[in-house]
Amino acid sequence: MYQKHETRRTEVEKRKTFGTELRDVRVARGLSLTELAARTHYSRAHLANVEHGRRAATTELAEACDTALEAGGELLALIPRPRQSDSEATVARPAQLPAAPGRFVGRSAQLSALDAVSDKADRLSIATVHGLPGVGKTTLALYWAHREIGRFPDGQLFADLRGHSGHQSPASPAEILEDFLISLGLTPADVPPSEEKRAALFRTMTHDRRMLVVLDNAVSTDQVRPLLPGAAGSTVLVTSRVMLTGLVVRAGATQLGLAPFTADDSLRFLREVVGPRVDDEPLAAQAVLDRCGHLPLAVAVAAERIAAHPIRLAELAEDLAEERQRLAALASDEDADVRAVFSWSYRALPTAAARMFRVLGLHPGKEISVPAAAALADMESGQAAHLLRTLAMCHLVEEADRDHFWLHDLLRVYATEQALAVDSPEDIERAQVRELSWYLDTATAAGLALEPFRSPSTDTALPGYAEAFAWCEREMASFPSVVGLALRIGHPELASRISQALFSYFHLRKPWTIWERTYHLGLEAASKLEDPCLQADMLTGLGLVELGLGKPESGREAFRRGLDLLENEGEPTRSAWCHIGIGLAYADMEDVEAARNALERGMVIHRGQHDQHAESVALVHLADLCRGEKHTEDALRYAGRALSLCRSIDDKYGEGLSLYQLGMTYLAADLLDDALNQLEAALSVQQAACDDKGQADTLWALARTSTARGDNTTARRRLEEAADIFERRGDPAEAVVRAGIANLEDGAAK
Repeated sequence: MYQKHETRRTEVEKRKTFGTELRDVRVARGLSLTELAARTHYSRAHLANVEHGRRAATTELAEACDTALEAGGELLALIPRPRQSDSEATVARPAQLPAAPGRFVGRSAQLSALDAVSDKADRLSIATVHGLPGVGKTTLALYWAHREIGRFPDGQLFADLRGHSGHQSPASPAEILEDFLISLGLTPADVPPSEEKRAALFRTMTHDRRMLVVLDNAVSTDQVRPLLPGAAGSTVLVTSRVMLTGLVVRAGATQLGLAPFTADDSLRFLREVVGPRVDDEPLAAQAVLDRCGHLPLAVAVAAERIAAHPIRLAELAEDLAEERQRLAALASDEDADVRAVFSWSYRALPTAAARMFRVLGLHPGKEISVPAAAALADMESGQAAHLLRTLAMCHLVEEADRDHFWLHDLLRVYATEQALAVDSPEDIERAQVRELSWYLDTATAAGLALEPFRSPSTDTALPGYAEAFAWCEREMASFPSVVGLALRIGHPELASRISQALFSYFHLRKPWTIWERTYHLGLEAASKLEDPCLQADMLTGLGLVELGLGKPESGREAFRRGLDLLENEGEPTRSAWCHIGIGLAYADMEDVEAARNALERGMVIHRGQHDQHAESVALVHLADLCRGEKHTEDALRYAGRALSLCRSIDDKYGEGLSLYQLGMTYLAADLLDDALNQLEAALSVQQAACDDKGQADTLWALARTSTARGDNTTARRRLEEAADIFERRGDPAEAVVRAGIANLEDGAAK
């Protein structure tokens, strides 16, 4: 055994100690660096750097070397456990990598090349892995990413760019940047509107951080370039079916071409899955692998089928021989490459599971819930869940969690082709309409649950607030595709109604990009129906999006278009919302008089319609406008009236907002006792309503009130409570509040 001495060492000394120990153990085992590299899947150059103390060893490398050298954990014991400081614990560290592949063979040259790319610490490291469909690009990327995860302590980002998708167009850089920025700590409302600003902010937020960014299924250089961090230290790994030469020329990327398995690696993979049966039928095993073209996806599907079903290798080899045309296509780079492979598993399915697989190809998103699948297949959820798990056993779908499943893009294309070949056009449309109707019913129920002060128009039991919000969150990314499908198959009424039902969630969550895409499709659908009321609803939502994106002039025009459409429709409530929107646009444009006139006009109409909730909304905005103009009496009058209305209809969210507005008005007028009373009342109501954003804002206001009263102890406590809520929400306001705490300690808080 090798003796280790515990001393206080510098990091360089620690690296040298591990490297020396590794070299000693390797030499004692009689292995060269090249032989150790082959056993551990690390490059010889990287291992040499570790042995000479030029590179630090990760936990993963130590484990691999321990296993390869049979060192009994001695090497792993030399890796110090990382200790996270308090300041580090508050930094958003995304960990978005999908699960590592369960089996991995070969690819030692590519893994060494990726090691070499990532070793270039003086610049942004970029590698692109390209090859034909099913060749294992994503598998290689995820295996290397998980193996080297210790190199990237500041987080890992992952995005499917949908470069070659059967149902969706390629993801826009703006869409992916929005997801990345939210993962790095921004709220949806704080994401900049333009792609250029999002890209710039992404580069800022990743500066001086060691991160891994995996961009899967890219279609072009232009799609990838905005997603690149700007500084050295991070690594970007891109997979694509095409060679992204633009990244090589402009960004200095390294290209890695991925070929099918070697014959030895194919056989090794098959043996790992199937076991000793491979050695019992060596000629048949070789025939299966040869007829798969050693394409990793084809080899994996064939191996799983042999392992999971009572089928001999010779029988599978015979099946493959009968499909020579498809087998020839299997080795090419055309759409039919994996069609034959999928057909082997599909043909082995029971009738009910085969039908479920086909209808999944009709779903507009990548991930599907059990209830949505049940609607598609016209069956109970329990039966649908059973069939989905049957498909998961065959690797025709993957299980994301207990109630959600997803299909690979190529599998979804194949499922769609089978549906078109087997099922009648009428059956296909009926299945799609069933699912779209399920989306409409579920979105409608969720919208009502998110506005509990409204009386439901149906006796159907509604979900709870949290359940409704969680459903919307999970389905949010698919909403544009769902509405787009309804429009594409000739059901604009479903497209517009689904969009309309999502308003409550969109207004609460403010996911600007998705809201805008969904409502543009909804507007197109409403225009096809020639329904001015639906068109006005879509324009009202789009107007709010424009305001949220900082474009009040565009927002005002959207609200005005809505008003024009409603001119002869006898829809005062819809018209009043347009007036309120116009007032908000004018307020953002700092035209106070026009803003007040529009808001008051909307308020009067809502009052005439006895819509107390809508009237309270107008009143709160008028109070905010008056407070900004230092018209204290008017602000108090408007906010007080809004408070009375909200209490009369048990609108807890509105009650909390009205009390907050009263407190802020008193604070602006330096009426500190009144401000304290109203803000404390607001906090109590917001806690009962589970309005955490409102609670944080109110706590912040209470801190300012306490500071003005000379009570810095209470101010600090309120600021800490607010900062904790902002942190849980991932709200950038946390940093501002914590800066206020520091200033308060220095006696400089305002």
